[in-house]
Amino acid sequence: MAMSDERAGEVTGGIWLIGLGILFYTGMWWPGIMFVIGVSAVAQGLVEGRGWYSFQGGLWSIAIGIWAYYKFNMAIFFVALGVSMVVMALVRPPMFEKPKPFTDNTLE
Repeated sequence: MAMSDERAGEVTGGIWLIGLGILFYTGMWWPGIMFVIGVSAVAQGLVEGRGWYSFQGGLWSIAIGIWAYYKFNMAIFFVALGVSMVVMALVRPPMFEKPKPFTDNTLE
């Protein structure tokens, strides 16, 4: 669903306004701002058609927010790190895969 940069900016701006409204209403600025950053990064990446790259940065922002919400518990940190490693191993974009060996058969 790749859109123009203008549309991506409109979607991201809308998410920021909704997120800031929720933060004003709840008063939970920290770690709430990390959730707004993460959701807006994921949304902007999806709207621009960047897929994987939007998820990686956005989900890490959300993970830091969750980690802060649980008072920087190391167990939460290691779970987030482990989930990130598993997702990276299973849903790896093609640029991180090893290239297939090339065999030159022109002399045969």
